[in-house]
Amino acid sequence: MSSQNAVSPLLRSLSRPHGFEPLRVEGRLPEPLRGTLFRAGPGLFERFGASLSHAFEADGAVTAVRFDGRGAQGACRIVESAGYRAEEKAGRFLFNSAASWLDRMRAARSGTAKTTGNTSTFLWQDRLFALMEGGLLQEMDPDTLDTLEATGLGVVSGAFSAHPHRVASLRTTFNFGVRYGPKMLIDLYALPDEGAPSKLGTVEAPWQGMLHDFIATERHLILFLGPVKLNLLRAMMGLADFTKLFQWKPELGARLIVVPLDDLQAPRTFELDAFWTWHFANAFEDDGGPCVDLCRYPEFTLDDIGQLEESGPPPLLTRLHLDLKTGKARETKLFDAPCEFPQLHPRVQGARYGTLFAQTERQGADRKYPGITRIALDGGKGAEWLVPAGHVPSEPVLVPRGEAEDDAFVLDLVYDATSDHSYVAVLDGQHLEDGPLATVHFDHPIPVTFHGGFAAAS
Repeated sequence: MSSQNAVSPLLRSLSRPHGFEPLRVEGRLPEPLRGTLFRAGPGLFERFGASLSHAFEADGAVTAVRFDGRGAQGACRIVESAGYRAEEKAGRFLFNSAASWLDRMRAARSGTAKTTGNTSTFLWQDRLFALMEGGLLQEMDPDTLDTLEATGLGVVSGAFSAHPHRVASLRTTFNFGVRYGPKMLIDLYALPDEGAPSKLGTVEAPWQGMLHDFIATERHLILFLGPVKLNLLRAMMGLADFTKLFQWKPELGARLIVVPLDDLQAPRTFELDAFWTWHFANAFEDDGGPCVDLCRYPEFTLDDIGQLEESGPPPLLTRLHLDLKTGKARETKLFDAPCEFPQLHPRVQGARYGTLFAQTERQGADRKYPGITRIALDGGKGAEWLVPAGHVPSEPVLVPRGEAEDDAFVLDLVYDATSDHSYVAVLDGQHLEDGPLATVHFDHPIPVTFHGGFAAAS
């Protein structure tokens, strides 16, 4: 993602927020597809006559498409958090790098921050939340997309990251939150499918850095700390914009902190060569220890996140084999084309698996070819859908249809630059190469979205 908003039409403010309204459908929607797709991303790149230094600072927008077996309705609303409302009342930015130094200092001294909800949606116990890098859970009304109150669910006192991960066999979703101070502390949380959430414990990080994503297995929580350092003093004093707060320090190497679920006080640290990852695919237990699959970048940058068509070193799907006895890690490349935003069938989350769906990009003789690919990790047959020229795909969202890992509808929010609007492509995961079964069209563009989920109709 570029810090220059003019680089991509996806990096611009939502042009028309609205509630649910009928969407134009081309093709035939599958009758069994019933429920709502939710996606989140930055929705306001400028306010009060000022632009933001990076999309991670933007107020979020949540987009929803509701399928009823016959047609579809869509909505897109700005996350109007308490911080957003305070800024609207003041008529100026109060919390980010576009705010005045005095306002930033006031916010720092009072310990207040804005929960933007600009990164992902999280569905838990029939509730919808918009999540960001470092804030509470911003609750949204799933029926209207009205913004409700931010919450810590009774256990989160500081931050709840934008990347919760569920382990299917445990019927539990895990997550973390980072607290900066004299030391960087990582709080660990468990949210069971039924029952109350809990705070599991806290792990200390070896340096003040950025912890974006993690992954979970049936036995371990696995945290990644890349060689990126936060200038905490400048952050606390409000002396730099967001893009200048983090520095790539390859001499530090990378760390994987492996936390046993049955003994959180005994984490194991694996020291690795320098690399960066924004997103994990999955992890599972093997004979010697966990296997961890992730999108591996050779270096860190805050530019072009999630936009494979932009410049920068491409991410490659990579497996790390961790040996708990020796403390060593072995690396294997799993796929030869750049890919990001990996997704898999919910049945195998946190367990051994063989099929993965991801946003990919292949290099042709005349141009790059972005699309959605079914990657066969077990030696099976893969497939891909390449979007038309001028179209930009996003993270695929899987809607399970059967038990097989590829037996799912694949929903992808696509931007069409040729007509400046966005649509959802409905694909058959088992016949991805055939293209969309149907496309569902907004009459306007949707700003970039990062992550989402699907709530099946009850």
